[in-house]
Amino acid sequence: MYNKSNRRLGGKSKMKHTLNKISKTRFIRGINCPRFFPLFEIYKRGSKDATVSFTDDLSDLMTEENEAKKQALFEQMIEYETDEETDETEEVDLINVENKKLEVMLPYFNKMEEISAKYVQHKFNAPVVASTETRDQKRFEATIGDYSFYSFLDIYQETDDIIRVIEAKATTSSKFMDLTFTEDKEKFNFFELTPEGILMSREALGLPVGEKYFKKKQAILKRTNPIGGYLYDITYQRYVIEHFFKSNNIETKPMKYYLAILNHKYIFDGVYKDGQPDYYKDMDKENFLIRLVDVTDLTGNFLESFEADVEEVIHRLDHMTLVPFPLCPRKGKNKCMFHDICYKDIPKKDSIFTYIGNHNGFTDEKGEKYKPEDLIKMNMKMALDVPYSWLTRENNQIQYEVLSSGKPYMDKPRIKAILGKLEYPLYHLDFETFGSPLPRFKGEKAYDQSVFQFNLHIEHAPGVSDKDLDSYVYLATDHLDQRYQLTKYLCDLIGPKGTVVAWNDSFEKTRMKELAKLFPEFSDKLNDIISRTFDLWYVFKGSHHKLYDKWGIPEKKGFNYYHEALQGSFSIKKVLPIFVPDLSYSNLDVKNGDEAVVVYGNFPKMNKQEFEFNKRGLIEYCKQDTWAMVELLKSLREII
Repeated sequence: MYNKSNRRLGGKSKMKHTLNKISKTRFIRGINCPRFFPLFEIYKRGSKDATVSFTDDLSDLMTEENEAKKQALFEQMIEYETDEETDETEEVDLINVENKKLEVMLPYFNKMEEISAKYVQHKFNAPVVASTETRDQKRFEATIGDYSFYSFLDIYQETDDIIRVIEAKATTSSKFMDLTFTEDKEKFNFFELTPEGILMSREALGLPVGEKYFKKKQAILKRTNPIGGYLYDITYQRYVIEHFFKSNNIETKPMKYYLAILNHKYIFDGVYKDGQPDYYKDMDKENFLIRLVDVTDLTGNFLESFEADVEEVIHRLDHMTLVPFPLCPRKGKNKCMFHDICYKDIPKKDSIFTYIGNHNGFTDEKGEKYKPEDLIKMNMKMALDVPYSWLTRENNQIQYEVLSSGKPYMDKPRIKAILGKLEYPLYHLDFETFGSPLPRFKGEKAYDQSVFQFNLHIEHAPGVSDKDLDSYVYLATDHLDQRYQLTKYLCDLIGPKGTVVAWNDSFEKTRMKELAKLFPEFSDKLNDIISRTFDLWYVFKGSHHKLYDKWGIPEKKGFNYYHEALQGSFSIKKVLPIFVPDLSYSNLDVKNGDEAVVVYGNFPKMNKQEFEFNKRGLIEYCKQDTWAMVELLKSLREII
């Protein structure tokens, strides 16, 4: 489909098309990627023959908006999760959303929007038009050139005196309240709280600002900025709404634009009503679950550059040109849905993207820096196509040498020294968590990773352990708060001596710190366990673990181990097959952390037979994670 259409759409010729309805989703995808519209046209036709027409009606637009919303929610889950099996080189597929996990979390996200709507109605004492379904939302349409631009609003409020437009975003207020700038050596918050508890920019509040403030503002008024992306979304809404009023000669009332987000300082007090957390009782308190951000001024500032984007989008729609290979984002929320088409000629194995830190570029002998996209245009697609002299990072040099020689790299003396410092018994620990956007239990905040399961495997001496007899599990089999019992059992199992081993120990340490705050009677024990926790990941990738100072292990740059099969990733599922090829997750009923969340999330809906089957699956999966670390250590010892 792509090759045939590519020939037809190539060059600068104009293509007759039927894509004339633009939503926020289509607009943003179209401005992010110059190839999006022609590829989307072909995709919508559903035929290799680009002359076949299709119906581009409003229902298409609504469906796309709903799907895009789900994708955005999935992105939020990824952002606030700490996945113990993901490192900087691994990609999360944000285009093909994992439906089962999203289905489990979607009720919480929908509840967040419902609470936001009720809060706005209560806050400003006026009814709202709000829905989680696009078809039931307030809609505006503006004709711009030959195209109809549509705006679907999460929350719309109109009174005799004012119109308020509110976009609900499942992010937290920390992103806004942590934004600071420094003037004359004094730090200021970019956003401040009004007496009414609404976040506004200092400039909008009339507070003193200076050069550093405006520099910070310039940075966030970009659609690729973490905050700028949210501002860009609602700026699109503002542009369409105001264009609608203007083109129809409708006299407008004053208009205000807000983001409704989760308050990161809100802590659930454990009060329930009808079996559900009673958030509404705190609606009049300053620290309510929902926080409003007044972005009227910032969206107004954004409009000037946004209008240039509108012109560019219309130009791309008018010409439908498949431009040469673009600088298309490979990761994150700006990744295009047609990424795989544009990158189809990039090999899945041993490409330039396997180089760790490739986003920082490569430098030639003259000091000229090249990004991966630059190298692709120079026909450098494979890792070994990059001249060795351009690899200024030690890890990249190791990767090159491993690929060129076909032999793995291993710093045996250093690995031996690290393994020699492990104190037995070893407690191999793994947590499974449920990261709801809404706090479920007392003491939790938005997106807290609530522990519902752990597995602990005790290795009494090097190689002395039994997969079943030395494995201990705690699993919450319902959605009641079992964190106290889980914490007590963990503290009972781990003795006063021995090293606790995890993969990405920051995840386990953070969970234990949270449990220590919740249950002070276990804080001393948990803090002691934290002080003895070691990350097995460091044995392979290198870097300097906190325990190395205590153990007398000197700092060292570069990997301790690298193998071609890693392809730039040090996740346990990449490392394990190299050392323990017979130990696989493929034969398990629960194969990864996402599936574990789905099973736990659906426990209340299962019949007895389904429950028992899935319970066993969860136990076996978590047991596999800890046993994998036992087997990895055993294999390492044999090699060393």
